[in-house]
Amino acid sequence: MNRYTELYAWIRKSFGKDSFDIEVFRSTFPTSQATKVIYDLVNQGYLKREKRGEYRAVDPEYLVSNIVERGSETQEVINDSQEKYAFCDSTAVSIWTSGYYWTGFTKGFKPLHVKVLKKDLSYWKSFFKEYRVNYSLPGESKTLYGFVYMLHPEESFDAVDKDERKVIPLDKVVDFCLENEITYQPALEYLDKEYDIGYKKRVSVDT
Repeated sequence: MNRYTELYAWIRKSFGKDSFDIEVFRSTFPTSQATKVIYDLVNQGYLKREKRGEYRAVDPEYLVSNIVERGSETQEVINDSQEKYAFCDSTAVSIWTSGYYWTGFTKGFKPLHVKVLKKDLSYWKSFFKEYRVNYSLPGESKTLYGFVYMLHPEESFDAVDKDERKVIPLDKVVDFCLENEITYQPALEYLDKEYDIGYKKRVSVDT
């Protein structure tokens, strides 16, 4: 268990919904770094600053919502990267359909599929660790939850701009959808309507 999560539990147990100051905190939890610990707890969403020098443990429900909300912000982290990337697979489908079609996720797991260059893997590992963002590589054994960057290392790939995001080209998205046509038929129909990809004509010929 994260030590701050454990400390939060004891703060909640000790003070309930009551506020406290640094001296009360220090007398309850002996530490020489009370100011830093409280700063970290506030920064990570475990405490709220009521007023100058006074704090209160957040409600558990608020803590859960805050963690999930902060997790959703990780979708924008990749915009700060300095190396080449392109969203792919189901994430690219969602981008090219302007959010109309998004699949391949569960209530607790929201994958963000992205192509990166194999030669840049060390950079990406350091990048996501620096931003404290979850990521996964093919073949890794991890418990996946929340928003996770699913890295697809490639020797090379094309990337284009779509809605201020780097994503694989439309023709590659169409190929992906066709390979999984049963799942992505609604996306193909949308793309055909918006970009005239010839899907309707192809279906007519096949039938």
